[in-house]
Amino acid sequence: MSELSRTRARRRRQPGGPTSALRAGVVLLCAFALWLVMDSTVLQRSSTVYGQLGARQTAALDILNPISELSRAIGLDLPVAWSNVALSRTAAGGVVVPSVPTTTRPKEPPTTTTIQRNPTRSHPLRVLLVGDSIGEDLDAALLTDLTNTGVAKVFTDGRVGTGLTRLDAFPWIAELEYDMYHYKPDIVIGLMGANDSQSFLSPITLFGTPQWRARYLRNVGQFFSAGRVGGCKMFWVSIPTISDKGRNAEWQLVRHLQQKAAGQHHVYFINSDLTLAPNGHYAAYLTVSGQLAQVRQSDGIHLTPAGGALLAQAVMIDLKKALRLHLHW
Repeated sequence: MSELSRTRARRRRQPGGPTSALRAGVVLLCAFALWLVMDSTVLQRSSTVYGQLGARQTAALDILNPISELSRAIGLDLPVAWSNVALSRTAAGGVVVPSVPTTTRPKEPPTTTTIQRNPTRSHPLRVLLVGDSIGEDLDAALLTDLTNTGVAKVFTDGRVGTGLTRLDAFPWIAELEYDMYHYKPDIVIGLMGANDSQSFLSPITLFGTPQWRARYLRNVGQFFSAGRVGGCKMFWVSIPTISDKGRNAEWQLVRHLQQKAAGQHHVYFINSDLTLAPNGHYAAYLTVSGQLAQVRQSDGIHLTPAGGALLAQAVMIDLKKALRLHLHW
């Protein structure tokens, strides 16, 4: 064998080089394309549900819509769908809320719940706490205060990034219906609305329009009705004033409609600003027990543990006064 032949043979045996890099790139590109086709239905739903209205969402859906149709047509979406179902999600990656058995739905008007003014360890108050991320800031302190009474059994259901506008993202009404069936609370306490100042989808209804107001008021009313089943007492804490004045103006509409629905559905409405913004303006620090305490986080929205504890104290006082309960914490 000549020297030239031996050199060519060695080159063929050696890995790497432009050809190998090209092949690796093609393999990666094919793998990405296969993943995109298989997962396109989930990506399509995520973009529709969680994406903000605008050019970016439109461009994403223009790409994903035909790909997801192809994926469903040839069955490439099935492995991802099966995996989601196995993980207790919908096939497209959504949230599954257990349905309330129809046999438990009363045909006659439900019996009104009687709340004991002197609850005991053997017959405790059953309290359900629901809310979004700010609601969770409050619930952490409320859970402590209620537990410290020694006569309350507390259940929590907090969902970050959810609300009563985008029920397609998380079905809060169905969730609360199931919570009521599963936990059978005497009292429901909620704080939610930080994610509600946005437009509806399916059909698109722009935030702040009369149509949006009517639709949002209907959602809140249905949610409050679910929380009042069986004569359960419901307390609703308003979303607090925040540092962003523009966004706070949008939240004012949410507060107003929630308060209106509370009046219509006999829900106790608690104005959180009486505690967290006593002078009518946003406050990051307040004097608590003679000492200056930071009550809001650096984002100007969420509550610090001190802020959550302060608001929880106000809720406990209102709870005790409204229902004439004998509670010590």
